[in-house]
Amino acid sequence: MKILEGTSFEAITVGEIAKEAKINRGTFYLHYKDKYDLQERMEEELFGKLGDYIDELQSRYTSTITFEKEQERLAAMLFSFFESHSKILKIFLSDHGSAGFHFRLRDAFIEKVRNNIEKNEHFNATLNVPINYFLSFITAAFLGLIEEWIKNGLDRTPEEMTAMYVDIISFIKSQ
Repeated sequence: MKILEGTSFEAITVGEIAKEAKINRGTFYLHYKDKYDLQERMEEELFGKLGDYIDELQSRYTSTITFEKEQERLAAMLFSFFESHSKILKIFLSDHGSAGFHFRLRDAFIEKVRNNIEKNEHFNATLNVPINYFLSFITAAFLGLIEEWIKNGLDRTPEEMTAMYVDIISFIKSQ
């Protein structure tokens, strides 16, 4: 991560990673096939933590009504999660991160939310649009806020971001 702060992922060598980690290249290769394997495992760890977090939060929702009442709480918890992982996200979302991270993050987020929503029969029965479009919209909107917030150096608290998110959703609903 320290190397990625100043160098693009593509320009980094295994030798630089080993030197920074104070290990030899052989030790690196005992654990990883190459730098892409290291990157994939770092992403998997982040996505796994995010997925576990979403599971925990969404396990509380038993109906659409509950979901709507808890939407603000869910957003607040997710903003807090992203704040606590902002250093890695800032690097991975920057020009120094590997190509396609944004899409892999989106896809991991969509898949986890889909798995939880599909368990809720009432939600699915009342959804008036195809689930793929619904998931694409809410994920793009939420991750767009996250990306802008990180790009702006976390210039607002998770609570302020939550209030902004709720205001945006309320504005859209009122139109």
